[in-house]
Amino acid sequence: MTLTADVGNTHTVVGLWHEGNLGETLRLASDARRTADEWRLFLTTWLQSVSGSAKISRAILSSVVPAARSALGEAMLTMGVSAPHWVSCEQKLNFAFDYPQKQTLGTDRIVDVVAARHYFGVNCIVVDFGTAITFSVLTNGAFQGGVIAPGIISSLEALSSSAAKLPKIAFQRVENAIGKSTAESITIGAYVGWRGVVREILSELRRSLPQQGSAHKIIATGGISESLDFAPDFFDVVDKNLTLKGLFLAGELAAGRLAAQN
Repeated sequence: MTLTADVGNTHTVVGLWHEGNLGETLRLASDARRTADEWRLFLTTWLQSVSGSAKISRAILSSVVPAARSALGEAMLTMGVSAPHWVSCEQKLNFAFDYPQKQTLGTDRIVDVVAARHYFGVNCIVVDFGTAITFSVLTNGAFQGGVIAPGIISSLEALSSSAAKLPKIAFQRVENAIGKSTAESITIGAYVGWRGVVREILSELRRSLPQQGSAHKIIATGGISESLDFAPDFFDVVDKNLTLKGLFLAGELAAGRLAAQN
């Protein structure tokens, strides 16, 4: 079996693959202080609960948290994966870069684009709802860049932690634009505000693309992507597991089992 894991600033997403098919998935809080032993114990316990005595034969990993990368890599070695593959902009990929500083690009965005290119073609915009909301643009098979906006959940948490009298609220759909309480007012501001942010950024991106971006498929991913009530208004596809799929495909590209562009 193959294990894929993407370590983000807020959450880590893990996937277990059986003969090329994504099976069980797990989302947990990222913790840069988590040791290699803690990773090993956590992952082996989870694996035993979902797959019994099955063993991991390979691992494909990405991380934007340097401390977590070291500990997770060591844990993989102790679990019997002799050479875990870390995704990099320097490896074989199925798209090209029209981006001057590709080394600064988060590997989560790289694998998002790998999956988008594989499943949806050479013209895509991937919107990933994580700690930040990232918009990654692929045109004619080349990564062009994109936009990074503050994340929905992280922004709401920052608001409640910075103001003593403002409650923490859940991101959810609202029907009335006039709040009758502080909590209602924040909920409206979050839902209507972030719907507007997504609309405006996508609108500006389309204006900047050939033929106003009419050929570009819009794909949403990330932990809350499937709970966005406004998703049908903006996105052609919603797939919260797009990053895990991109990780697996990146491993296949690195191994030469898929055709690469670079």
